[in-house]
This record gives sequence, structure tokens and C-alpha cells, in this order.
Amino acid sequence: MKIKIAIIGSGPSAFYTAQSLLKEGLDYEIDIIEKLFSPYGLIRYGVAPDHQHTKNVIRVFERTLNNPSVEFFGGLEINNSPSIDDLMLFYDAVIIATGMAKDIPLNIDNSNLDGYYGATQFVNWYNGHPEYENLNPNLNTDTAIIIGNGNVAIDCARILVKTPKELQNTDITEYAKQSLFYSTIKKVYIIGRRGPLDAKFTTVEIREMGQLIDCESLLSKGTLSLIDKNLLDESAKQYKILTSFAEEKASPSNKTVEFKFYLSPNKLIGTDKLSNVEFKNNNSKSNKTISIKAGLLISAIGYQGEKIQGIKTDSSGMIIHNDGIIRDRLYTAGWVSRGPSGVIGTNKHDGAKIAKHIASNIKSKNSNGRNSLKSLLKKLNKRYISKDQWLLINEEEINRSNNLAPRLKFTSHSEVFKFLDNL
Repeated sequence: MKIKIAIIGSGPSAFYTAQSLLKEGLDYEIDIIEKLFSPYGLIRYGVAPDHQHTKNVIRVFERTLNNPSVEFFGGLEINNSPSIDDLMLFYDAVIIATGMAKDIPLNIDNSNLDGYYGATQFVNWYNGHPEYENLNPNLNTDTAIIIGNGNVAIDCARILVKTPKELQNTDITEYAKQSLFYSTIKKVYIIGRRGPLDAKFTTVEIREMGQLIDCESLLSKGTLSLIDKNLLDESAKQYKILTSFAEEKASPSNKTVEFKFYLSPNKLIGTDKLSNVEFKNNNSKSNKTISIKAGLLISAIGYQGEKIQGIKTDSSGMIIHNDGIIRDRLYTAGWVSRGPSGVIGTNKHDGAKIAKHIASNIKSKNSNGRNSLKSLLKKLNKRYISKDQWLLINEEEINRSNNLAPRLKFTSHSEVFKFLDNL
């Protein structure tokens, strides 16, 4: 008899888990359940649109999705009905792989001002996440500030300053492309609370900042004098590249990105809209602050998970578990199990571990699995996107793009259902 498995979430950890289960060689029926109409999670909505090489991992996930033992239930959020308890009744085992998709807030004065966004919001907006289609961030300002010294901060800055030519072979949304085309932003600050040698940029990301067509990357004045050159290890190439940037503009570029360090945001200033950001100098014993005039602030200081009904989590939203086991027959994998760390491939280990647990401990109890879920959805009159329907959506996104862009994304559930209804 088939062992019936439900996986909640469809990002890298979900697909690596499904892939590992199929490699175990047992007779599985695997249902991947996703609240959005599309699979692939972080790959589709988190990876920058100009990093198509990173998105190539989708081809691996497509092979898993196309396996006859795997089905997709898109546009289906697990909450009251169907609930996790419902799935536990229907399936032999359930795996929660929902990721961590909320921004850690700055928690400073006036953080409700228009013009302040979390990086997840901004990234999801330009990547076409249905919940952020109408975010409409304020790009009608000459200066933007990004808080954070990781790759997400650089992604946001890079998208803000790239030319239309640099974005033409990406899958950025049309509405974001238009907003960026009319943007008046000329200056972007990337700000870290510690020094340049503490920054978490990878070599690839920081190198890209020196290769922009119409933007020069700079260090704030005095940065180099604060660095102990003996600490610039040859193995840390990203720091070598970062510290090769000049402290004064040397090119005729229209835009600049300036890296500033040892600053922490203290207060957002403005009436309804953001006008200034006040910073504390972390490298000084004085209480002096500095203020930067800006109409856009993006906070890229990390992620936290959302509450899952009936599941215990810690203060960050990470599920409380023991080696991936929440309780009997209920498992967790990926960021929601270990926190937002590692690269996409890091999730392979989680998937393999959960697959081993299930192969060793779960036996078929003649569950109805997929049939029970479909019956409940029919009773509730809840519509979902099947695997076959997703394949049609995917094909349409590719077909309707221009010759350069890899796809033109659907960005709302209503648009998707309209397309399917007209077939």
C-alpha cells in the first residue's frame, strides 16, 4: 500500500524533501500544498530577477513535480479548514516546510511612515508575489536607504539602480519595471551597524556592484582608515572587492551606491511620509547622531516565521521540534525548522533527514490521502491549482514574454483563474 505524505509549502526544503522521499524507493504518494498559485517559493519570489542562473535549480524541482507520484495543490492555505489536524487524519505523515517569510521589524520610532518597507515586502513586490502586487513603494525620491549588510540588501540596491537594458533579460514584473523606469532615485545608501569586515555579502554579490552600467559604488569617506589591513585575509575576496571601491566619485555615472558602516537607525522622521532617517554612530562614544534625507527606507535585517495554528514556535516563529520531529507523524524542514540560514542547497540535508525518519518509522495505515483532501475541498467549495493547471500557467508565462525575458509572470490569483477559465 502507498504511504501518503503531505508537504505544506513548496519552496526548496519542500522539494528537496519530496526528492529524498522518492529516492528512498518506497511506494509514496506525495502532495505538495502551497498557499500561492505557483510552486518554488523562495526561488520564484526571493531570488533576484537578474540572477537567473540561481533560479536554474527549478529544473531539478520540475523533475520531482513531474513524477507521477507527486501532486500539487496551489492556492490552498492550511488554516481552519483544511487544517493540519485534517491533514493528519488524511495522510500517514505531514511535513511543514513553509519557510520564514516575514521581515524582522526595525522597532524604532515612526516605523509606520509611508516610505518604510521590509526587504521581504520590496523583493516580493518586484518578483510578483500576489500579496504584494499593490505595494507601490515610493520611488519618487532622489535618495534611498537600505539597512543591512547581507546579500538581500545588495539585491535591493542593485535593482533600484539598474538601467532598463540591464533588466530586459530578467523576470522582473512589468509593473516594477515601469516604476523603476520612472524612478527619480539617484543615490542609494547601504548601511551596516558594524564594520566592512563584518559584512555578510558574498563575493559574487559584491563584485556585481562594481559592474553596473550607470552606477558607481563607493565607500563613505574615512571607511578605509578604520580597517586594520592585516585583517584583510586573502581568502576573504568579498572584503578585498568591497574595500577596492573609492571613497570619492570618480566616474560620470548617473547614480551612486554608497556603503556606510557603524551606523544604527535611531528614528524615522516625517509627518505621514518618510523624509529623514536619524542614525546613531556605533563607532563613537558621543551621543551625536547623523541624519540622512530620504524618501525610501528598506530594512534587510533578517526574517521571522509566521504563526502556524496548532504548532508551537519560538519568538522568531521557528517551529519547536526534536531533530525535525514535531510529534508523531508530523515533521518540519527548512528555514521554519532551523532559522533563515544557509544557501538554497543547505535544505538538501533537511530533506534527506526527514525522508530517513519517514522511511524508518512510517507505515501505511491505508489512509485516503489525496482523495480525502479533494473530497473536503469539494465540500468546502474551495478551488485549487492542480499540477496540470500549473504546467499550463508556467507554459503561458514563458510564451507571453518577449524574446529576452525568460517569462512574464502572473501576479495575482484572479489573473490566473481568469486565464484557466478562458482555456
